[in-house]
Amino acid sequence: MNVMESCVYMSIDSKNVVFTIVSQSEPYHASVAKRLKQDIENQVWQMEGRYPKVHLTHEDFPIAGAWTIIPLLGPLTTKYRSSDVRWVLFVESHTAVRCEKLIEALASADKQKDTMWVGYPLSDPEPTIIHHFTFYEELEEEGGFVYPNFASGFAMRLELIEQLLHQIESGDRKLEADFSIDPAFELAQLVYGSGDNPGPLLTPDLSFCVVSGDNCATYPRQFDICGSAIPEESVYFAVKTWSGFHSTRARVVKKTWGKHATNLMFYSDTDDPSLPAVDTGVPNSKTGHCTKTVAILKSAVKAVQDKPHIKWIFLADDDTILGVQRLCEVLSCYRGGADVTILGERYGYGYGKKETAAKGYDYITGGGGTVLSVGAARRLSVCACAGVSAPDDMSLGACARQRHAAALTHSPLFHQARPQDYAREVLARDRPVSFHRHSAPDPQRVYATWFQHDDLALRRRRDEL
Repeated sequence: MNVMESCVYMSIDSKNVVFTIVSQSEPYHASVAKRLKQDIENQVWQMEGRYPKVHLTHEDFPIAGAWTIIPLLGPLTTKYRSSDVRWVLFVESHTAVRCEKLIEALASADKQKDTMWVGYPLSDPEPTIIHHFTFYEELEEEGGFVYPNFASGFAMRLELIEQLLHQIESGDRKLEADFSIDPAFELAQLVYGSGDNPGPLLTPDLSFCVVSGDNCATYPRQFDICGSAIPEESVYFAVKTWSGFHSTRARVVKKTWGKHATNLMFYSDTDDPSLPAVDTGVPNSKTGHCTKTVAILKSAVKAVQDKPHIKWIFLADDDTILGVQRLCEVLSCYRGGADVTILGERYGYGYGKKETAAKGYDYITGGGGTVLSVGAARRLSVCACAGVSAPDDMSLGACARQRHAAALTHSPLFHQARPQDYAREVLARDRPVSFHRHSAPDPQRVYATWFQHDDLALRRRRDEL
Protein backbone atom coordinates (compact mmCIF):
# COMPACT_ATOMS: atom_id res chain seq x y z
CA MET A 1 0.00 0.00 0.00
CA ASN A 2 1.50 3.35 -1.04
CA VAL A 3 1.21 6.55 0.98
CA MET A 4 -1.79 7.87 -0.95
CA GLU A 5 -3.67 4.58 -0.57
CA SER A 6 -2.84 4.60 3.14
CA CYS A 7 -4.34 8.06 3.55
CA VAL A 8 -7.51 6.98 1.76
CA TYR A 9 -7.71 3.77 3.82
CA MET A 10 -7.47 5.68 7.10
CA SER A 11 -9.80 8.48 5.98
CA ILE A 12 -12.64 7.17 8.14
CA ASP A 13 -12.86 7.62 11.87
CA SER A 14 -15.64 7.58 14.43
CA LYS A 15 -17.14 10.89 13.30
CA ASN A 16 -18.10 9.18 10.04
CA VAL A 17 -19.96 6.36 11.79
CA VAL A 18 -23.25 6.17 13.70
CA PHE A 19 -23.51 3.26 16.13
CA THR A 20 -27.15 2.15 16.37
CA ILE A 21 -27.93 -0.40 19.09
CA VAL A 22 -31.31 -1.99 18.48
CA SER A 23 -32.38 -2.13 22.12
CA GLN A 24 -35.42 -2.94 24.24
CA SER A 25 -36.95 -1.13 27.21
CA GLU A 26 -37.25 -4.26 29.39
CA PRO A 27 -34.81 -3.73 32.32
CA TYR A 28 -32.46 -6.64 31.63
CA HIS A 29 -32.13 -5.90 27.91
CA ALA A 30 -31.86 -2.15 28.53
CA SER A 31 -28.98 -2.70 30.97
CA VAL A 32 -27.11 -4.91 28.47
CA ALA A 33 -27.57 -2.28 25.76
CA LYS A 34 -26.37 0.53 28.02
CA ARG A 35 -23.23 -1.43 28.88
CA LEU A 36 -22.52 -1.88 25.17
CA LYS A 37 -23.01 1.85 24.58
CA GLN A 38 -20.58 2.70 27.39
CA ASP A 39 -18.05 0.21 26.05
CA ILE A 40 -18.19 1.73 22.55
CA GLU A 41 -17.84 5.25 23.98
CA ASN A 42 -14.85 4.24 26.11
CA GLN A 43 -13.11 2.53 23.19
CA VAL A 44 -13.52 5.51 20.88
CA TRP A 45 -12.44 7.96 23.57
CA GLN A 46 -9.24 6.00 24.08
CA MET A 47 -8.66 5.83 20.30
CA GLU A 48 -9.57 9.37 19.26
CA GLY A 49 -10.23 11.46 22.35
CA ARG A 50 -13.85 12.06 21.36
CA TYR A 51 -17.18 10.43 22.07
CA PRO A 52 -18.92 8.73 19.13
CA LYS A 53 -22.53 8.96 18.06
CA VAL A 54 -24.21 6.00 19.77
CA HIS A 55 -27.96 5.49 19.83
CA LEU A 56 -30.10 3.17 21.91
CA THR A 57 -33.23 2.79 19.83
CA HIS A 58 -35.58 2.37 22.80
CA GLU A 59 -34.44 5.78 24.14
CA ASP A 60 -33.46 7.82 21.08
CA PHE A 61 -35.89 6.40 18.50
CA PRO A 62 -38.84 4.98 20.49
CA ILE A 63 -40.72 4.06 17.32
CA ALA A 64 -43.03 1.08 16.93
CA GLY A 65 -41.25 -1.58 14.91
CA ALA A 66 -37.79 -0.01 15.20
CA TRP A 67 -36.37 -3.54 15.48
CA THR A 68 -37.29 -4.12 11.82
CA ILE A 69 -34.91 -1.23 10.90
CA ILE A 70 -37.32 0.14 8.28
CA PRO A 71 -38.96 2.71 10.65
CA LEU A 72 -35.47 3.98 11.55
CA LEU A 73 -34.56 4.99 7.99
CA GLY A 74 -36.43 8.30 8.15
CA PRO A 75 -35.14 9.52 11.53
CA LEU A 76 -31.55 8.54 10.71
CA THR A 77 -31.71 10.30 7.35
CA THR A 78 -33.22 13.44 8.90
CA LYS A 79 -30.66 13.56 11.69
CA TYR A 80 -27.51 12.89 9.69
CA ARG A 81 -28.18 14.20 6.20
CA SER A 82 -25.50 16.78 5.25
CA SER A 83 -23.27 15.65 8.12
CA ASP A 84 -19.91 13.85 8.19
CA VAL A 85 -21.67 10.51 8.66
CA ARG A 86 -20.99 7.98 5.91
CA TRP A 87 -21.85 4.68 7.59
CA VAL A 88 -24.51 3.49 10.03
CA LEU A 89 -23.76 0.40 12.07
CA PHE A 90 -26.70 -1.65 13.34
CA VAL A 91 -26.07 -4.08 16.19
CA GLU A 92 -28.06 -5.95 18.79
CA SER A 93 -27.51 -5.33 22.48
CA HIS A 94 -25.63 -8.64 22.74
CA THR A 95 -23.25 -7.81 19.88
CA ALA A 96 -19.64 -7.23 20.89
CA VAL A 97 -17.94 -4.37 19.01
CA ARG A 98 -14.19 -3.80 18.63
CA CYS A 99 -14.11 -0.24 17.43
CA GLU A 100 -10.58 -0.16 16.03
CA LYS A 101 -11.22 -3.24 13.90
CA LEU A 102 -14.60 -1.87 12.88
CA ILE A 103 -13.16 1.44 11.66
CA GLU A 104 -10.59 -0.50 9.64
CA ALA A 105 -13.31 -2.65 8.08
CA LEU A 106 -15.45 0.35 7.17
CA ALA A 107 -12.45 2.23 5.79
CA SER A 108 -11.74 -0.74 3.54
CA ALA A 109 -15.39 -0.95 2.43
CA ASP A 110 -15.49 2.80 1.84
CA LYS A 111 -12.84 2.48 -0.86
CA GLN A 112 -15.14 0.19 -2.84
CA LYS A 113 -17.72 2.56 -4.25
CA ASP A 114 -20.06 -0.28 -5.27
CA THR A 115 -20.04 -1.68 -1.72
CA MET A 116 -23.15 -0.25 -0.11
CA TRP A 117 -23.56 -2.49 2.93
CA VAL A 118 -21.46 -5.10 4.68
CA GLY A 119 -21.92 -7.89 7.20
CA TYR A 120 -21.60 -11.61 7.79
CA PRO A 121 -23.50 -13.35 4.97
CA LEU A 122 -26.24 -15.88 5.67
CA SER A 123 -28.14 -17.78 2.98
CA ASP A 124 -30.93 -20.33 2.73
CA PRO A 125 -30.21 -23.68 1.07
CA GLU A 126 -33.94 -24.00 0.33
CA PRO A 127 -37.14 -21.97 0.77
CA THR A 128 -38.18 -21.68 4.42
CA ILE A 129 -41.32 -20.59 6.22
CA ILE A 130 -39.55 -17.97 8.34
CA HIS A 131 -38.57 -16.18 5.11
CA HIS A 132 -42.03 -16.40 3.59
CA PHE A 133 -40.78 -19.22 1.31
CA THR A 134 -39.07 -16.55 -0.79
CA PHE A 135 -36.22 -17.88 -2.93
CA TYR A 136 -34.21 -15.97 -5.54
CA GLU A 137 -33.35 -18.53 -8.21
CA GLU A 138 -31.95 -15.80 -10.48
CA LEU A 139 -29.12 -15.23 -8.00
CA GLU A 140 -27.95 -18.84 -7.70
CA GLU A 141 -25.04 -18.34 -10.11
CA GLU A 142 -23.89 -15.36 -8.03
CA GLY A 143 -23.83 -17.40 -4.83
CA GLY A 144 -27.47 -16.96 -3.94
CA PHE A 145 -29.39 -14.34 -2.03
CA VAL A 146 -27.51 -13.30 1.10
CA TYR A 147 -28.63 -11.38 4.18
CA PRO A 148 -26.70 -10.26 7.26
CA ASN A 149 -26.45 -12.12 10.54
CA PHE A 150 -28.06 -9.45 12.72
CA ALA A 151 -26.36 -10.76 15.87
CA SER A 152 -23.01 -9.95 14.23
CA GLY A 153 -24.14 -6.48 13.24
CA PHE A 154 -24.06 -4.92 9.77
CA ALA A 155 -23.22 -1.50 8.35
CA MET A 156 -24.98 0.51 5.63
CA ARG A 157 -23.84 3.60 3.83
CA LEU A 158 -25.99 6.59 4.73
CA GLU A 159 -26.33 7.07 0.97
CA LEU A 160 -28.05 3.67 0.71
CA ILE A 161 -30.37 4.49 3.61
CA GLU A 162 -31.41 7.75 1.94
CA GLN A 163 -31.93 5.96 -1.37
CA LEU A 164 -34.00 3.22 0.23
CA LEU A 165 -36.15 5.73 2.10
CA HIS A 166 -36.86 7.58 -1.16
CA GLN A 167 -37.81 4.30 -2.86
CA ILE A 168 -40.21 3.40 -0.04
CA GLU A 169 -41.84 6.84 -0.04
CA SER A 170 -42.25 6.78 -3.82
CA GLY A 171 -43.74 3.28 -3.74
CA ASP A 172 -40.84 1.80 -5.70
CA ARG A 173 -39.95 -0.50 -2.78
CA LYS A 174 -42.21 -2.33 -0.36
CA LEU A 175 -42.27 -5.69 1.31
CA GLU A 176 -44.62 -8.21 -0.24
CA ALA A 177 -45.43 -9.83 3.11
CA ASP A 178 -47.41 -8.12 5.85
CA PHE A 179 -45.41 -9.88 8.55
CA SER A 180 -42.01 -9.08 10.02
CA ILE A 181 -40.26 -12.28 11.09
CA ASP A 182 -36.54 -11.97 10.37
CA PRO A 183 -35.66 -8.27 10.07
CA ALA A 184 -32.24 -8.84 8.51
CA PHE A 185 -33.66 -11.01 5.74
CA GLU A 186 -36.57 -8.67 5.11
CA LEU A 187 -34.29 -5.63 4.98
CA ALA A 188 -32.08 -7.40 2.42
CA GLN A 189 -35.22 -8.31 0.50
CA LEU A 190 -36.32 -4.68 0.50
CA VAL A 191 -32.91 -3.39 -0.60
CA TYR A 192 -32.65 -5.90 -3.44
CA GLY A 193 -36.16 -5.41 -4.75
CA SER A 194 -36.40 -7.67 -7.77
CA GLY A 195 -34.40 -8.88 -10.73
CA ASP A 196 -36.09 -6.24 -12.87
CA ASN A 197 -34.93 -3.40 -10.62
CA PRO A 198 -32.23 -4.83 -8.36
CA GLY A 199 -30.61 -2.96 -5.53
CA PRO A 200 -27.23 -3.82 -4.03
CA LEU A 201 -26.74 -7.19 -2.38
CA LEU A 202 -24.95 -7.41 0.94
CA THR A 203 -21.17 -7.47 0.52
CA PRO A 204 -19.77 -10.28 2.70
CA ASP A 205 -17.24 -9.09 5.26
CA LEU A 206 -15.84 -11.75 7.56
CA SER A 207 -14.59 -9.20 10.07
CA PHE A 208 -18.25 -9.33 11.12
CA CYS A 209 -17.91 -12.67 12.87
CA VAL A 210 -20.20 -15.38 14.23
CA VAL A 211 -17.67 -16.38 16.90
CA SER A 212 -14.94 -14.31 18.54
CA GLY A 213 -11.55 -14.25 16.81
CA ASP A 214 -8.48 -12.02 16.71
CA ASN A 215 -9.55 -10.29 13.49
CA CYS A 216 -13.19 -9.74 14.43
CA ALA A 217 -14.69 -6.26 14.40
CA THR A 218 -17.94 -7.64 15.82
CA TYR A 219 -19.32 -10.94 17.09
CA PRO A 220 -22.36 -12.12 19.07
CA ARG A 221 -22.01 -12.51 22.80
CA GLN A 222 -23.79 -15.42 24.41
CA PHE A 223 -26.85 -14.78 26.54
CA ASP A 224 -25.49 -15.41 30.01
CA ILE A 225 -27.86 -16.33 32.81
CA CYS A 226 -28.23 -13.75 35.55
CA GLY A 227 -27.75 -16.03 38.52
CA SER A 228 -29.12 -19.42 39.48
CA ALA A 229 -31.84 -20.84 37.27
CA ILE A 230 -35.28 -20.19 38.72
CA PRO A 231 -37.00 -23.18 40.39
CA GLU A 232 -38.87 -25.23 37.81
CA GLU A 233 -41.78 -25.39 40.25
CA SER A 234 -42.26 -21.62 39.89
CA VAL A 235 -43.54 -22.08 36.31
CA TYR A 236 -47.06 -23.20 35.39
CA PHE A 237 -47.04 -24.90 31.98
CA ALA A 238 -50.32 -24.48 30.08
CA VAL A 239 -50.45 -26.52 26.87
CA LYS A 240 -53.09 -25.80 24.25
CA THR A 241 -54.42 -28.96 22.57
CA TRP A 242 -57.64 -30.68 21.41
CA SER A 243 -59.09 -34.15 21.73
CA GLY A 244 -57.85 -35.27 18.32
CA PHE A 245 -54.24 -34.77 19.47
CA HIS A 246 -54.45 -36.29 22.96
CA SER A 247 -52.93 -39.58 21.80
CA THR A 248 -50.33 -38.02 19.47
CA ARG A 249 -48.94 -34.54 20.08
CA ALA A 250 -49.90 -34.40 23.75
CA ARG A 251 -48.27 -37.78 24.35
CA VAL A 252 -45.06 -36.51 22.78
CA VAL A 253 -45.07 -33.62 25.25
CA LYS A 254 -45.56 -36.12 28.08
CA LYS A 255 -42.67 -38.29 26.82
CA THR A 256 -40.26 -35.38 26.40
CA TRP A 257 -40.21 -32.05 28.21
CA GLY A 258 -43.45 -32.66 30.08
CA LYS A 259 -41.66 -35.20 32.28
CA HIS A 260 -39.68 -32.33 33.78
CA ALA A 261 -42.62 -29.98 34.40
CA THR A 262 -44.17 -30.18 37.85
CA ASN A 263 -47.10 -27.87 37.09
CA LEU A 264 -48.31 -29.17 33.71
CA MET A 265 -51.87 -28.87 32.44
CA PHE A 266 -53.32 -29.48 29.00
CA TYR A 267 -56.25 -27.34 27.88
CA SER A 268 -58.57 -28.98 25.39
CA ASP A 269 -62.16 -29.33 24.19
CA THR A 270 -62.75 -32.33 26.44
CA ASP A 271 -61.59 -33.47 29.86
CA ASP A 272 -58.92 -36.19 29.92
CA PRO A 273 -57.61 -37.08 33.39
CA SER A 274 -54.85 -39.27 31.91
CA LEU A 275 -52.93 -36.28 30.54
CA PRO A 276 -54.35 -34.38 32.53
CA ALA A 277 -56.47 -32.15 30.28
CA VAL A 278 -59.37 -29.88 31.16
CA ASP A 279 -62.17 -28.70 28.92
CA THR A 280 -61.93 -24.96 28.21
CA GLY A 281 -65.58 -24.83 27.19
CA VAL A 282 -64.53 -23.55 23.77
CA PRO A 283 -65.15 -25.76 20.71
CA ASN A 284 -62.08 -26.56 18.64
CA SER A 285 -61.39 -24.40 15.60
CA LYS A 286 -59.03 -25.22 12.76
CA THR A 287 -57.25 -21.85 12.90
CA GLY A 288 -56.71 -18.91 15.18
CA HIS A 289 -57.80 -20.21 18.60
CA CYS A 290 -58.08 -16.72 20.14
CA THR A 291 -61.15 -17.41 22.26
CA LYS A 292 -59.63 -20.67 23.47
CA THR A 293 -56.32 -19.03 24.38
CA VAL A 294 -58.00 -16.27 26.38
CA ALA A 295 -60.01 -18.95 28.19
CA ILE A 296 -56.74 -20.77 28.96
CA LEU A 297 -55.24 -17.59 30.40
CA LYS A 298 -58.28 -17.03 32.62
CA SER A 299 -58.13 -20.62 33.85
CA ALA A 300 -54.35 -20.57 34.39
CA VAL A 301 -54.51 -17.31 36.37
CA LYS A 302 -57.22 -18.82 38.55
CA ALA A 303 -55.20 -22.03 39.01
CA VAL A 304 -52.16 -20.16 40.39
CA GLN A 305 -53.88 -17.44 42.40
CA ASP A 306 -53.39 -19.27 45.72
CA LYS A 307 -49.90 -20.49 44.82
CA PRO A 308 -47.55 -17.56 45.46
CA HIS A 309 -44.49 -19.68 44.61
CA ILE A 310 -45.64 -19.77 40.96
CA LYS A 311 -44.30 -16.63 39.26
CA TRP A 312 -44.66 -17.54 35.58
CA ILE A 313 -47.16 -19.03 33.14
CA PHE A 314 -45.67 -20.67 30.04
CA LEU A 315 -48.23 -20.91 27.25
CA ALA A 316 -47.29 -23.63 24.74
CA ASP A 317 -48.78 -25.36 21.73
CA ASP A 318 -49.00 -29.13 21.84
CA ASP A 319 -46.24 -29.26 19.20
CA THR A 320 -43.90 -26.89 21.05
CA ILE A 321 -40.57 -28.62 21.76
CA LEU A 322 -39.09 -27.11 24.91
CA GLY A 323 -36.01 -27.23 27.08
CA VAL A 324 -37.35 -26.82 30.63
CA GLN A 325 -33.94 -26.27 32.20
CA ARG A 326 -33.00 -23.77 29.49
CA LEU A 327 -36.21 -21.87 30.15
CA CYS A 328 -35.48 -21.73 33.87
CA GLU A 329 -31.99 -20.41 33.19
CA VAL A 330 -33.24 -17.67 30.87
CA LEU A 331 -35.94 -16.55 33.29
CA SER A 332 -33.29 -15.76 35.90
CA CYS A 333 -32.86 -12.47 33.99
CA TYR A 334 -36.48 -11.36 34.11
CA ARG A 335 -39.11 -10.18 36.57
CA GLY A 336 -41.96 -12.57 37.26
CA GLY A 337 -44.85 -12.62 39.68
CA ALA A 338 -46.86 -9.42 39.90
CA ASP A 339 -44.47 -7.57 37.56
CA VAL A 340 -45.61 -7.44 33.94
CA THR A 341 -43.29 -9.36 31.63
CA ILE A 342 -44.16 -10.96 28.28
CA LEU A 343 -41.32 -12.85 26.62
CA GLY A 344 -40.80 -14.98 23.52
CA GLU A 345 -39.99 -14.70 19.84
CA ARG A 346 -41.29 -11.38 18.53
CA TYR A 347 -42.98 -11.03 15.18
CA GLY A 348 -44.47 -7.86 13.74
CA TYR A 349 -47.47 -7.01 11.62
CA GLY A 350 -47.85 -4.07 9.26
CA TYR A 351 -44.42 -2.44 9.56
CA GLY A 352 -43.14 -3.14 6.06
CA LYS A 353 -45.71 -1.16 4.10
CA LYS A 354 -46.13 2.59 4.12
CA GLU A 355 -49.92 2.43 4.25
CA THR A 356 -50.02 0.17 7.34
CA ALA A 357 -46.85 1.15 9.23
CA ALA A 358 -48.61 3.53 11.63
CA LYS A 359 -50.96 0.73 12.73
CA GLY A 360 -48.25 -1.91 13.00
CA TYR A 361 -47.75 -3.87 16.20
CA ASP A 362 -45.60 -6.58 17.76
CA TYR A 363 -46.74 -9.96 19.00
CA ILE A 364 -45.11 -13.01 20.54
CA THR A 365 -45.52 -15.85 18.07
CA GLY A 366 -47.12 -18.72 19.91
CA GLY A 367 -45.44 -21.82 18.52
CA GLY A 368 -42.14 -21.27 20.28
CA GLY A 369 -43.98 -20.60 23.53
CA THR A 370 -45.07 -17.42 25.28
CA VAL A 371 -43.73 -16.66 28.75
CA LEU A 372 -45.97 -14.50 30.88
CA SER A 373 -45.41 -13.30 34.40
CA VAL A 374 -48.52 -13.96 36.45
CA GLY A 375 -49.18 -10.22 36.40
CA ALA A 376 -48.99 -10.11 32.60
CA ALA A 377 -51.23 -13.17 32.23
CA ARG A 378 -53.79 -11.49 34.47
CA ARG A 379 -53.80 -8.36 32.28
CA LEU A 380 -54.08 -10.26 28.99
CA SER A 381 -56.77 -12.60 30.30
CA VAL A 382 -59.30 -9.79 29.82
CA CYS A 383 -58.45 -9.29 26.13
CA ALA A 384 -61.32 -9.58 23.65
CA CYS A 385 -61.24 -11.63 20.45
CA ALA A 386 -62.68 -10.67 17.08
CA GLY A 387 -63.88 -14.27 16.80
CA VAL A 388 -63.21 -17.85 17.84
CA SER A 389 -60.78 -18.35 14.97
CA ALA A 390 -58.99 -15.00 15.22
CA PRO A 391 -55.19 -15.51 15.50
CA ASP A 392 -54.50 -15.83 19.22
CA ASP A 393 -50.90 -14.58 19.28
CA MET A 394 -51.66 -11.59 17.05
CA SER A 395 -54.80 -10.75 19.02
CA LEU A 396 -52.88 -10.75 22.29
CA GLY A 397 -50.16 -8.56 20.75
CA ALA A 398 -52.72 -6.07 19.46
CA CYS A 399 -54.47 -6.09 22.83
CA ALA A 400 -51.21 -5.46 24.68
CA ARG A 401 -50.56 -2.47 22.43
CA GLN A 402 -54.07 -1.02 22.65
CA ARG A 403 -54.38 -1.46 26.40
CA HIS A 404 -50.75 -0.51 27.07
CA ALA A 405 -50.65 -3.75 29.01
CA ALA A 406 -46.92 -4.24 28.61
CA ALA A 407 -44.05 -3.99 26.19
CA LEU A 408 -43.31 -7.33 24.57
CA THR A 409 -39.75 -8.56 25.06
CA HIS A 410 -37.99 -10.45 22.30
CA SER A 411 -35.63 -13.34 22.90
CA PRO A 412 -33.98 -15.05 19.90
CA LEU A 413 -33.71 -18.23 21.99
CA PHE A 414 -37.36 -19.10 21.28
CA HIS A 415 -38.12 -20.45 17.81
CA GLN A 416 -41.39 -20.62 15.92
CA ALA A 417 -40.06 -23.12 13.40
CA ARG A 418 -37.92 -26.27 13.19
CA PRO A 419 -34.13 -26.32 13.64
CA GLN A 420 -33.55 -26.82 9.91
CA ASP A 421 -35.48 -23.64 9.12
CA TYR A 422 -32.67 -21.50 10.55
CA ALA A 423 -29.14 -20.86 9.28
CA ARG A 424 -26.70 -23.03 11.22
CA GLU A 425 -24.77 -19.94 12.32
CA VAL A 426 -27.89 -18.57 14.00
CA LEU A 427 -28.38 -21.65 16.15
CA ALA A 428 -24.67 -22.10 16.87
CA ARG A 429 -24.29 -18.88 18.85
CA ASP A 430 -26.52 -19.77 21.79
CA ARG A 431 -28.49 -22.39 23.66
CA PRO A 432 -31.99 -22.43 22.17
CA VAL A 433 -34.98 -22.70 24.51
CA SER A 434 -37.61 -23.98 22.10
CA PHE A 435 -38.57 -25.12 18.61
CA HIS A 436 -41.95 -25.75 17.03
CA ARG A 437 -43.76 -28.27 14.80
CA HIS A 438 -43.81 -32.04 14.74
CA SER A 439 -42.31 -33.15 11.42
CA ALA A 440 -39.10 -34.65 10.12
CA PRO A 441 -36.94 -35.08 12.05
CA ASP A 442 -39.09 -36.77 14.65
CA PRO A 443 -39.93 -34.35 17.52
CA GLN A 444 -38.55 -36.76 20.10
CA ARG A 445 -35.25 -36.73 18.24
CA VAL A 446 -35.26 -32.92 18.16
CA TYR A 447 -35.84 -32.88 21.91
CA ALA A 448 -33.10 -35.47 22.51
CA THR A 449 -30.63 -33.53 20.36
CA TRP A 450 -31.21 -30.08 21.79
CA PHE A 451 -32.70 -30.32 25.29
CA GLN A 452 -32.74 -33.75 26.89
CA HIS A 453 -29.28 -33.65 28.43
CA ASP A 454 -29.97 -30.42 30.34
CA ASP A 455 -33.43 -31.55 31.45
CA LEU A 456 -32.06 -34.85 32.77
CA ALA A 457 -29.52 -32.88 34.79
CA LEU A 458 -32.40 -30.81 36.18
CA ARG A 459 -34.25 -33.96 37.19
CA ARG A 460 -31.17 -35.46 38.89
CA ARG A 461 -30.68 -32.30 40.94
CA ARG A 462 -34.34 -32.27 41.92
CA ASP A 463 -34.20 -35.94 42.94
CA GLU A 464 -31.13 -35.27 45.09
CA LEU A 465 -33.06 -32.60 46.97
